Amino acid sequence: MFNWESMKGLKEGSGDRQAVKSLQNALHELGFDGELNWKKYGADGYYGPAGVAAVKAFAEKNGIEADGSEVSPEIADALFKRFDVLDDLRHLQNAVESGKIEALYRRGSAAAAAVVALQTLLNELGLGQELNWYESGADGFYGDRTAAAVRAFSEKEGMEGDGETLSREMAERIIERLAVYYGKDWDNDGGTVIETTVKTPAGELAVREAVEKKRTRLYVANEEKELRFTRFKKGVYFFGEKKPADFIAQNRDRLSQLPGLTDSAINVMIAVAENEGNMDSINTWDNSFMTFGMFQWTIGAGEGPGELPALLKKIKDHHPDLFEKYYGAHGLDIVDTGEVSGYFTLNGKKLVTQADKDILRGNEWSFYFSVSGRDPDIRAAQVSHAVSRLGTFYQKKSQAVKGSLISDLVTSEYGVGLILDNHVNRPGYVKKCLEAAMDETGLSGPENWTTDQERTLVESYLKIRETYGKYPMTDAKKRAGVTKKYLDEGVISDERGSFEYVG
Repeated sequence: MFNWESMKGLKEGSGDRQAVKSLQNALHELGFDGELNWKKYGADGYYGPAGVAAVKAFAEKNGIEADGSEVSPEIADALFKRFDVLDDLRHLQNAVESGKIEALYRRGSAAAAAVVALQTLLNELGLGQELNWYESGADGFYGDRTAAAVRAFSEKEGMEGDGETLSREMAERIIERLAVYYGKDWDNDGGTVIETTVKTPAGELAVREAVEKKRTRLYVANEEKELRFTRFKKGVYFFGEKKPADFIAQNRDRLSQLPGLTDSAINVMIAVAENEGNMDSINTWDNSFMTFGMFQWTIGAGEGPGELPALLKKIKDHHPDLFEKYYGAHGLDIVDTGEVSGYFTLNGKKLVTQADKDILRGNEWSFYFSVSGRDPDIRAAQVSHAVSRLGTFYQKKSQAVKGSLISDLVTSEYGVGLILDNHVNRPGYVKKCLEAAMDETGLSGPENWTTDQERTLVESYLKIRETYGKYPMTDAKKRAGVTKKYLDEGVISDERGSFEYVG
């Protein structure tokens, strides 16, 4: 967002208006509106008395001796450091004001962005050892390490708490400890911060950035649509509006025409979809660079392949016109991509390295993908691709459990819905949890199983997956409850053999 390097060495009266505007916008977001006389001048590109006062005030807040007439490297680095955790601080403040602290900040929380924010702030407060920060960083998982850090913070502050949840009092204390480094207006909603135009091969996009409800919102628009994203870390997120369960329920006839989508498979998808993301959801802030759609397909962490290119391959194969409209027209294509994973190319260049993939964190890509997720044919392709995920493990010998294919062990719609949901959340755990369930129940080969034996296996498996592994399945019990709701309503069956699979 800001060019931090350009700020280094700026002095009172500097002629680099763009760099000065960047400095002013940064100081505005960090809360120094009074010193900047922001309401009168805004970001005018003039480093005068107001800028001097704001830089001096920031330096004093951060223990740096300076008169404000120059942005030293030390001040520039401190500006970046404070801005780097500002979204996290606002995230926590917003949760306090909305009364959502204990819902978001608890062991096993599904709110990854909220947990990342908490972990980042605890590290800033010197609890990196408890978090094992240098190995794990902010991983978005509220487990033993985060609980230990919360517990250590509460003990340090003389507060009661076992670390299993973050109380409102603890959250307010965290904010209090860190707010001293910011100006008094850091948590105020403000007017427009930046208005820019992004030029793309398909035309221009207008981007408007504003602080609303303690979060930085980005409004991205073309001539037809405007979408709102929330800035966080290196990118943005948008939870989306197009619910997969609604689409599936309303489009059974359309979906039944697609390969692999039997009536039984559609029932399973209805039961699973409520636990997954919306069909136009997007996230560009985490280490997978971009996550899109109902099953939160990514472009792959590090230099590895991702599942999202495989979805686009399906779209390109079956709807080349839509592929061109939503992706190809902007220079995006696929390469070395199969049914499961692959790579993107942009303007002919394969995106492999972190620097390559970082390009897709751009606001324009969040906009293009989210818009595509509103197209009925793109949404149908998502459902088809979601069902095809079963092909990666359900009948694979490499995923056999105690010598039996998973497709021989779990044959009910209910059971398949549960393991598919597990595979989306923790793909490496399905086989291992089923093996543990076989051991616990003492069940042998499934050749002569009845519904009762499968129910016994599933019941054991559900308990095991709640706590299995270093990073247990997120909200496993709650997610299972959602799937069971559809069993209770008669949408899916737990009778052995009720799932009809066409791989």
